[in-house]
Amino acid sequence: MILNVNGLTFHYKSHETLKNINFSIKKGETTVILGPNGVGKTTLLKCLNSILAPQSGDILVKDKNIKEMNIKQIAKEISYVAQKNDPARVTAFDAVLLGRHPHIRFKTNPDDLKKVDAIIKRLNLSHLCLKYLDQMSGGELQKVSIARALVQETDLLLLDEPTSSLDLKNQTDILGLIRHIVKEHHIAAIMTMHDLNTALRYADQYLFLKDKTIYGAGKINDISSKMIEDVYDVRVEIVYHKGFPLVVPIENRKAA
Repeated sequence: MILNVNGLTFHYKSHETLKNINFSIKKGETTVILGPNGVGKTTLLKCLNSILAPQSGDILVKDKNIKEMNIKQIAKEISYVAQKNDPARVTAFDAVLLGRHPHIRFKTNPDDLKKVDAIIKRLNLSHLCLKYLDQMSGGELQKVSIARALVQETDLLLLDEPTSSLDLKNQTDILGLIRHIVKEHHIAAIMTMHDLNTALRYADQYLFLKDKTIYGAGKINDISSKMIEDVYDVRVEIVYHKGFPLVVPIENRKAA
């Protein structure tokens, strides 16, 4: 396992957000964290990356406790894409190059530049290379953030709503690329998402959060309509189209 979370509990001052969270992630799989607004999905990701410090519990990355790792060590193992990124007065190329920072000892070398150039081309960002982040749309900025995370070359990707600002084509392109990289390079990705159907199409594993803890976890194809109804409080039906599960809400029609 690349990641083991044992007994994680987190609260903001007196408000408990997560309680006794336990799960494991292995390489080669994409896991999606699901649940309604305010359930703690983003908080959980930030705990995994040591942005937030849990009040109790252990987070082990490759069997090493994250509490014993410094910022640079964490950055070599975990890359993180926030849901929102503040634009800065730097170019897209320089922003992506920042992803190589954990691996640079004294100065940037040609290999770092080649890797940045390769990922920029792979995400079709070449036309944005010299554009400043504070001149970009939300979707462009999100793609640059994802490129920076990928060029960081970690074994664990954490992505908070990675497609929230992207149109349909860019959503499918980015999620397809992430899934491909996870399989090809035998790493792991954990994403939070609100769109259930997109999540079910691109993830291998799921974690449902409810009432501060994990309500259910397992393979995507094991998700039941009852589980979704219990978590989201809405009646649904799960149908399959070309092998992919689709969640269809069942409208409650009251007689006139």
